[in-house]
Amino acid sequence: MELSELLTSAPLLPGLDHPFDRFQRHRDVQLVLTRMALALGRSRLRVLDVGGVELTQQFLPEHDIVVTNLAREQLSSVQSSGAALPFADHAFDVVLTVDTLEHIPPAERKAFLAEMVRVAKHYVLITGPFSSPINDEAERLLDDFIYSATGQHHYYLAEHLRFGLPLLPTTLEQLNASGCQSITVPSGCTPRWLAMMLLRFSLPDTAHGHRTNSWLEKLYNHQFYWADHCEPSYRQIVVAAKQADIGAVRDIVDLFAAGRNAFGQPDFAHLLALWQAVAATRTFDAYEQTIADLQAQRAQLEARIRGLESGRFMRTMAALHRLRNRVP
Repeated sequence: MELSELLTSAPLLPGLDHPFDRFQRHRDVQLVLTRMALALGRSRLRVLDVGGVELTQQFLPEHDIVVTNLAREQLSSVQSSGAALPFADHAFDVVLTVDTLEHIPPAERKAFLAEMVRVAKHYVLITGPFSSPINDEAERLLDDFIYSATGQHHYYLAEHLRFGLPLLPTTLEQLNASGCQSITVPSGCTPRWLAMMLLRFSLPDTAHGHRTNSWLEKLYNHQFYWADHCEPSYRQIVVAAKQADIGAVRDIVDLFAAGRNAFGQPDFAHLLALWQAVAATRTFDAYEQTIADLQAQRAQLEARIRGLESGRFMRTMAALHRLRNRVP
């Protein structure tokens, strides 16, 4: 298939309102699943989403999706560990996991991948962050910033730092040892990912701040999705083929390259300038709050002084009254 045909055959967007990092990874899954369905000559696939969320179903309404998770939630069809899936061999056309591998203790990751391969008939799809010097440092910087801004560590990011991001070469080795052939595509330019995350946590926790953030997320999704499939990348899209020939979906790499060329490289400077303005505004807001607090303390002290002075006046008048009563 020609690259132009691949781009024009891409499914329509379900919406740009999602946070940019969630939109990015689920749009990736949507595009890759569409290409897999085309390679298999079928419009509807049976898909297992290990550790999934409702967004997968929103982006892939045309497929039969079973979700499994550790905790039973309304969105989860099955409660189970990803390292011990309660399904028969080759039960699903595609088994995928989205930003999950980094939340699994390193000692359990090999079993997790082996289970995905076991229950997949054709393809395994993994997306998520992988370790690299720039990614590891970016997560530490973001964690420090969030803690300084909120006084708390972000739950998911703290788990990344505790377990360590998975290693891409190790993941590919384990998939290949299971008899798979694999390809990878970078997703989520790390410098822009970090800047956008810092901007998200810089905006004030107000209705106006939330509206501004929503607008920025939509703008970023519209302008930077295709451009973000480049190195250095925060995430990787890992496509592993079992019985199906990896060659049937190898043009996924070309698809994302064609998207970068077709949509170009937007200027990120205006978003960075906005972040700087927001950061400065946040600092000024903090100073204004400090001034307001000092003014409130001054008002309280003045009221207390007036109260004391009023009490002294009353005591003086009472003393004069007693003296007058003593005078014959």
